[in-house]
Amino acid sequence: MMNIHCSVYTIFTIILLLDHSLISGCTVMSPEYQYKKEKTLDSQHLFQDKCSQCHDLPDIDAYPYAPDDWASIVDDMIETKEAGKYISSEEAGKIKNYLRRYLNANRTKVSEIGKE
Repeated sequence: MMNIHCSVYTIFTIILLLDHSLISGCTVMSPEYQYKKEKTLDSQHLFQDKCSQCHDLPDIDAYPYAPDDWASIVDDMIETKEAGKYISSEEAGKIKNYLRRYLNANRTKVSEIGKE
């Protein structure tokens, strides 16, 4: 009888260990994904902080502009408006890349919804 209880406890312990490793393995992000996520958040915060110094942030999805259109708008603001006082060329590049990534990701989602 003692042998059966030991086997049951052993099996139960093994199941718990496997279950824990499976659950914890599902929540671990790869370093590449974590880096991309942090980079996107940094760029998003840069967009929000820098662009809001001169104007209210636009609802990007409300405009029919392509990613390159937004890049031209950012360039125009830096060259002809006061944005050049607040945004360096390196920061402008990050903002334009953020807008491209944002638009490409969201437009892909919208086009996928239309296919259903």
